[in-house]
Amino acid sequence: METESATVFQNIKQWIRNHPIVTGMLTVLILLILIIVIMALLPVSVEDTSISDPAIDYDDAMMRVSMIRQAEQDSGEISEKRFSEAMTHGEKTEKAIIVYHGFTSCPEQFRELGKTLFERGYNVFIPRIPHHGKTDRLVYDALADTSAEELAAFATETIDIGRGLGDELIIGGLSGGGTIATWVIQEHDDVEQAIIVAPFLGIGIVPTPLNRPIARILDDIPNFHMWWNPRTKENNAYTLDYQYPGYAMHALAEYLRLGYAAQDDARDNPPGVKSIIVITNKNDAAVDNNVTEQFVNLWQSHSDELVTTYEFEKALGLPHDLITPTREDGDPALVYPIIIQNLDILE
Repeated sequence: METESATVFQNIKQWIRNHPIVTGMLTVLILLILIIVIMALLPVSVEDTSISDPAIDYDDAMMRVSMIRQAEQDSGEISEKRFSEAMTHGEKTEKAIIVYHGFTSCPEQFRELGKTLFERGYNVFIPRIPHHGKTDRLVYDALADTSAEELAAFATETIDIGRGLGDELIIGGLSGGGTIATWVIQEHDDVEQAIIVAPFLGIGIVPTPLNRPIARILDDIPNFHMWWNPRTKENNAYTLDYQYPGYAMHALAEYLRLGYAAQDDARDNPPGVKSIIVITNKNDAAVDNNVTEQFVNLWQSHSDELVTTYEFEKALGLPHDLITPTREDGDPALVYPIIIQNLDILE
């Protein structure tokens, strides 16, 4: 037996000597696979270092909104169209909703839907996510300083405001705003309900198992700028005058880190939010719906009654940005009622 083993070993050594290039390529491939596996398995963590201080009443909440808007004005970098937005009834209502806009957009994106929610009796708060909404849309490093910890703290700050706007608080978000909302769903118990639309929890063009490793790599290498459309660049017809036509890759990776930290926590712990609506778009190539499905499965593993899902069919041809009302390829007349109907499920 030992002789046979020695013969096999000798044959392998001889094959390696005879095929040095192939051996080198296989060695590199094996090392790369090991690195990817390790990076995929390593846990992700994000610490929210903020200290929660919920608004004591409606006036306190609105004072904080005014302070945020004043700071936005004083910055000299943000026009009023891009300020954080509050649509309220002059007093605390039964229900309030916080809506987080999409990655590279600003509160203006949700203005029309916000008006609809306001007309249905909600107090509505649409905060501007850090580093978004600058008047100069071509500041290529505008998002470069984004961190997952900053986004987590931002979520806590806005929820503290929301507690003064409604007896019952709902949060929602699209794309990158959906990432923040997903973090809230898992990590906060001071929000009653949540609705996430096309959440950015994985890159659509990247195979699902590679999303985590690639997110780690993008976070560790020097930052670089990407256009939403490399061919049209700043002249992208689908990017409006209040949205950035490009983004910092580092920021993209930090949003993913926030999402994966929530996912790791969800493996062992139930979400803090007790009623969740997840809306996806089968035609969406920008985000990885498989990762979103993983979240749904994890949440449902804690309770079958936690999550309600809805998916827009691929044949509808809807874009990733389901909310911006003026997109030529969008259909708010179809999408908004579906969102409202799903919110009604939370009643």
